[in-house]
Amino acid sequence: MRRTIPIIKLRQNLIVSIQIEMTDRLVGELKENIAYEVRAQEVSGLVIEVSAVDFLDSYIARSIQQIAKIASCMGVETILAGLDPSVAITLVEMGADMLGVQTALDLEDALDLLEERQAASKAEEELVLAEIYAQLEET
Repeated sequence: MRRTIPIIKLRQNLIVSIQIEMTDRLVGELKENIAYEVRAQEVSGLVIEVSAVDFLDSYIARSIQQIAKIASCMGVETILAGLDPSVAITLVEMGADMLGVQTALDLEDALDLLEERQAASKAEEELVLAEIYAQLEET
């Protein structure tokens, strides 16, 4: 499988750090590669890190939103990290709708956020299992 942009697994998360100019071809390749890796790896989080990106047009912004939706359909939460202030301003000014895409200031904050949510989810899961076991013991 072709990989122009590396996808790294760290704990329960995939990290995609975009360090090059995105073309339509690269965006399509990235969508496929992320979907494949989400399926192949046991992950619950995806961080798309864009601190090296100087320009996000509406197509790339829409594609990031689509990647987040694809990941969400597969049970994976996506966080966009490292938006340059001027890029964030441009996205807002051009009316880019990033609904469904969580954001964080940087990669570290994104990983902390995912770790907190994963811990909360695991605690909730354990609580549900404990309730189920208690009900089974009663019968």
